[in-house]
Amino acid sequence: MSELAQDERIKTTSPLRQALVRPELGSIAGTIVVFLFFGFLAYDSGMFSPRGVMNWSTVSAQFMIIAVGACLLMIAGEFDLSVGSMIGFAGMMIAIFSVTLDWPVWTAILVTFLLCTALGALNGYIVVKTGLPSFIVTLAFLFILRGFTIFFPQLIERKTIIGGVSDAAEG
Repeated sequence: MSELAQDERIKTTSPLRQALVRPELGSIAGTIVVFLFFGFLAYDSGMFSPRGVMNWSTVSAQFMIIAVGACLLMIAGEFDLSVGSMIGFAGMMIAIFSVTLDWPVWTAILVTFLLCTALGALNGYIVVKTGLPSFIVTLAFLFILRGFTIFFPQLIERKTIIGGVSDAAEG
């Protein structure tokens, strides 16, 4: 009786099996497969050269910043479909403020950031106070922001594209 009997109801699993059932492994494996695919397909394109890595990591860093917010909502069981339209709206507002209204670029960025934060807070407020699904509320904001992105430049400049942001940023 000095030995403790092991309960036969407890299922023993190998460390490999425990690793395979974790959801993180699927995303890591998918990332590795994509990198290997493009590594073999575009091996001579310079994708993995220092310049190539800087090129795609600069672009992907911007998407990762946006993805963090979207992932936090998904973890909480909510969705935000208006993220892409908010990006377009923010870019258009920076263009309007810095080019059309001739504000300093940093002021335009700060005001646009505050405006977009307020719109996001309004999104959240509507979801929390009304109890409507975030899918519906953010879908509505997607269309509202797309409309604003087209309407405001037409109202101010009589065109949908405002050029000269890089010139305004350079001074």
